Amino acid sequence: MTVLSPQDGVDGPWLATHGANAAWRYARSVDPTLDDIEAARSTGDWDLCVEACAKALQAILVCHCCLDGMRGVPEREHLHALVASSAHPVAAALRALPLSYGATAADAEDAHAAVAEHDGALRARLPFELPVIRRAGRYAATVRATAQVGRFRAARGLGALDWDRSGL
Repeated sequence: MTVLSPQDGVDGPWLATHGANAAWRYARSVDPTLDDIEAARSTGDWDLCVEACAKALQAILVCHCCLDGMRGVPEREHLHALVASSAHPVAAALRALPLSYGATAADAEDAHAAVAEHDGALRARLPFELPVIRRAGRYAATVRATAQVGRFRAARGLGALDWDRSGL
């Protein structure tokens, strides 16, 4: 985890809004796809592996945008426009992925390498990571951490985050 300071443009309100939003999206949208990628790789399902890599890169891009000040959840068409038009390295990596249909082992490994690179870069930017509780069929970030963020925001007069809409 990176130690951030006010000299980095990080303060309490940023942490409670953009930082918390990105950490929540990471727990809800990136972390589960990493498990999907590994499961697909282990069974040799190259189509599914490349598709899961695409979903992971989409979520990683959104997390970066949250850290940069984006609010809310982009609608599907806005997400596609962002991927198509952004100069961000994650968007470029997503556009460079092979089609998932008919993917080969080499395609899957290239896609996996792209996800690993961009996941590492994102994790270095996240102010904290939410612990994830794994339950049969679902992932849920811990309620205690989200309650603490909610109290911090309320104490500073910031509105509530829409936690339910934070999965991609």
